[in-house]
Amino acid sequence: MSNNNDENVISSSTSENRLLAIISLVLLSFALGTSEFIVIGVLTEIAEGFNITEVKAGGLVSMFALAYSVCTPFSAAIAGKFNRFHFIIFAGILFIVGNFLCSLASNYTFLLIVRMFIAIISGALISVSISFSPYISTKDKRPMVVAWIYSGFSIASIFGVPIGTSISYYFGWRASFIFISIFSAVMLILMFITLPKNTPTHKVKLLGQFILFKDARFILSTFTILFGAASSYVLYTYLKPIFLNYIHIPNKYVSAALLVFGVTVLFSNLLSGKLAEHNGVYRLRYVFMMQFLCMIVLPFALLNAVSSSIVILIIGFLMYLMNSPVQLNILDFTEREYPSCLTLASSNNSFSFNFGIALGSFVGSSIFDNFGIRWVGFGGAVLSVLAFLSIVCLYKINNKNDNI
Repeated sequence: MSNNNDENVISSSTSENRLLAIISLVLLSFALGTSEFIVIGVLTEIAEGFNITEVKAGGLVSMFALAYSVCTPFSAAIAGKFNRFHFIIFAGILFIVGNFLCSLASNYTFLLIVRMFIAIISGALISVSISFSPYISTKDKRPMVVAWIYSGFSIASIFGVPIGTSISYYFGWRASFIFISIFSAVMLILMFITLPKNTPTHKVKLLGQFILFKDARFILSTFTILFGAASSYVLYTYLKPIFLNYIHIPNKYVSAALLVFGVTVLFSNLLSGKLAEHNGVYRLRYVFMMQFLCMIVLPFALLNAVSSSIVILIIGFLMYLMNSPVQLNILDFTEREYPSCLTLASSNNSFSFNFGIALGSFVGSSIFDNFGIRWVGFGGAVLSVLAFLSIVCLYKINNKNDNI
C-alpha cells in the first residue's frame, strides 16, 4: 500500500519540481551542517571571546552532538506523527531563530544552551528530510538522492564552514551565525515552494515506533555509524589547532585548508551513494580497515607537514563512505517490515553519527588533555576497530535474513 502511495505522490509532481525539492533538501542539510560544524572553524575565537580554554570551547561540539544524538530518536518519532511538510517548515523557523540567538550570546552557558536547542531541532529536520526521499525519487534513484541530501553536510565543510570562518576572521564569530540565519531563511522559502505537501502518514503510537530498537540490524547499524564517526571526530574536532600548530598554516589561510579538506569529504559522500548501489554494507569493512591504518600512523605523520596533510585528507575521504550504505539498508528493511517507523528509521544516521561525534570529541579531548593533541590518532584507531566489528556482524545478519 505504501509503495502505491509513494508512486502517486511521485507521479503528481513534474521532474523539474522533484529536482527543485531535492535541491531544497540538499540546501537544508548544507544549513544544518554549517550550523553544526561552524564552531570547529571559530573555536579559537569563541574561546578568546569568552576567555575560556579551547578544550572548554570544544564542549560546544561534544554537547551539541550529545543533545542531537540523545534527542533525535524522540524528535523524529514525534515528527512521524505529523504532516511532513508542516513539521519541516515549523522546525525550520525554530532553526533560524536559534542561530540568530547564538549571535546574541553574552556568555558561554547561554551559547551552550542555545546550541543544544539547535541540535534537537536539527536532528528532527534531517530525519524528516530523509523521509521525503520516497516521495521525490524513484526507488532506483533513491541511493543517490539520499547521498546528495547527506552531501549537504560535506558541501558545508567545503563552502559553509570556510565562509563562516572567513566572516568570523573579518567581522567576528557572531556574524557567522547571522550568515547562517539569513541563508536558512532563503532555504526555507524554497522548501515551502517545492516540497510535496501531502505525503502519506501512518497512524502509530509514539512509543510503538521504538520497536525498531529491538531489531539487531538497527542496533548494529547504530554502532557502525557511531564508532565510525567517533574515529573521524577524534581528529576533526581539533583540525584547526592541528593546521595551525603541526602543518603550520597561517591563520588567514586556515579557511582555504578547510576548503581543501571539505572537497575530499564531498567526494566521500557522493561515492557513498555509489557504494550503496554495489553491496556497500559488505565493502565497508575495507573502509574501516583503511581508517584504522590512517589513525595508527597519524601521530608519526604529524611530525612532517606533507605526510600529515596526506593522512588527514585520506581520513576526510573515508569519513562519510558509510552513510548511504548503512542508511539505505535501514530504509529497505524498515519499508518492508516496519512501514509506520520510516521517519524514525530515517533518523538513524543522524543520531548515531552525533553520538559518535560526542564520543570522538570526548576521547579526543581526554587524549589532548593528558598526552597532547599529537596522539589523538590512537583513540581513533580503537574506535575504527569497533566500527569494523559492527559492520561485519551486520553483514552476516543481513545474509541470514535474506536466506530465510
